[in-house]
Amino acid sequence: MERWMIIFSNMRWDDIKFNVTGSKIDINIIKQNLNLKGKVKKYNEFSKVYEVELQDARIVHIVDMNEIDKHFENNTIIFKNRKGLHNEIKRYIEFSLN
Repeated sequence: MERWMIIFSNMRWDDIKFNVTGSKIDINIIKQNLNLKGKVKKYNEFSKVYEVELQDARIVHIVDMNEIDKHFENNTIIFKNRKGLHNEIKRYIEFSLN
């Protein structure tokens, strides 16, 4: 089961539903009932990470949080606080897209 989240540059994340058509992507942020459009720049099928450029030129990432949780559990990654969690998520995204 997948749990897709959008992650902004300030490390705010929200549950989303999205639809990809070619390189175009339509994103619906569920709690805010906000629709965003953009273009997929990079995608890693194995780790389920998208890098998306929105129409307003912001770069966001779409990730499957269940996949990240599984990665953290399998590699016994432990973080002391929220900043540690944010750093590990950033590392996971960077590693997945390079």
